[in-house]
Amino acid sequence: MALLPVTTALAGAAELLEAAGLDADKAAAVARRLVDADLLGHGTHGLRMLPVYLDRLSDGRIARSGSIDVLQDHGASFSWKTHRLPGAWVMERFVAEALERSTAHPVVTATLANCSHIGALQPYLEAFAERKLLALLMVTDPAIASVAPPGGVQPVTTTNPIAACIPTQGAPLLVDLSTSLVSNSAAARYAAAGERLPGPWLLDNQGQPTDDPKVLDATPPGTLMPLGGAEFGYKGFAFGLLVEAFALALAGFGRDAPRQRGAQGVFLQVLTPGAFGHGRDAFLASMSHLVAQCHAGPSAQGASIRLPGERALARKRQQLEHGLALDADLPALLDAWARRLGLQGFASSR
Repeated sequence: MALLPVTTALAGAAELLEAAGLDADKAAAVARRLVDADLLGHGTHGLRMLPVYLDRLSDGRIARSGSIDVLQDHGASFSWKTHRLPGAWVMERFVAEALERSTAHPVVTATLANCSHIGALQPYLEAFAERKLLALLMVTDPAIASVAPPGGVQPVTTTNPIAACIPTQGAPLLVDLSTSLVSNSAAARYAAAGERLPGPWLLDNQGQPTDDPKVLDATPPGTLMPLGGAEFGYKGFAFGLLVEAFALALAGFGRDAPRQRGAQGVFLQVLTPGAFGHGRDAFLASMSHLVAQCHAGPSAQGASIRLPGERALARKRQQLEHGLALDADLPALLDAWARRLGLQGFASSR
């Protein structure tokens, strides 16, 4: 692993994105989300994604400029559509708008269509956690098909992640999970390294479970197994359909039209706990009691009890203090991109 000061990583990523043609505010927003993903342990969606974004900027799959169109606005709900603008930059505005509206509405529901890749979902949850708000976030790309329905072999949906912020009196619960057993990017990394997956998390093109990531490049391709695996994958696929309905069809960006990979649909709902039940304090106390119950129970031999977000937040604290931990090959890869864009190297201003 390579250790890099967080400030250096932020500056370096923004510098590369600006050199690729993004305005400073857009570059800074994308850099923040990539580094946040690494801080929370989502390495496949951190600075590892930066070369992908630079490549998409070079061929127009990520737009350097454009408008955010308002499709619907009903106060407590709104729908936006962009034209492949940088996902992180759009999401910062999307989240800020939802937070602003949550001061007037107990429930705010919003959709976003045709933004470019927004990255890992967990980093966006921290803004809701700071305000002790309950939030649900879903996203997917209608141009990617890598998960087949139960009993089928032709992919229809993809990893379709779901995330949620659940506030407590202390640290929040930060849920971020795919509705497939493994992500496309993780499977691709195993294939690139010539390694097999830790378990039979894929199906070959005959529908048979396998740990060989090369089946995804076969003709016809294999598929990612839904969450729940060979026996209970129908449950994971059902959750994936939920994401399709909320993040795509509701946003007006479904799979019923041709798409180019790299544009996503997003669903966001923000709830103010104080407007329900016995109010905010009662909600926070109830969730804190549940967390305490989980941690109070005995743990299995050789295991520790861990709830969603705890390891991610601990990793973030550690890396903020000691430096961002990156794969050893990544700085050289980013240096190569920097030279390609006319810079001395990655974070050349450091």
